[in-house]
Amino acid sequence: MAETHVKQPNYVGVFIILAVLTLIEIGVSVYVNLPLALRPPVLLALAVVKASLVALYYMHLRFDRRIFAALFVVPVLAAAAFIFAITR
Repeated sequence: MAETHVKQPNYVGVFIILAVLTLIEIGVSVYVNLPLALRPPVLLALAVVKASLVALYYMHLRFDRRIFAALFVVPVLAAAAFIFAITR
């Protein structure tokens, strides 16, 4: 019986990336003087990246069938586009 071995994700590495992205979000919100029109798209993009990392690695969508990842990514992108459109 053949066994397939799936490499375990580096959870600590993903956590560090999420922490850095959170620090960037805080920096953009509080410390960086961006024009008011640019702030929501930048924060929205960071939030989408963080949500995607959580879903792909901690919810194991990266190692599952592609249809499950698509079922997550398509609505997130649609919601992001909608929010981006109404904030302009």
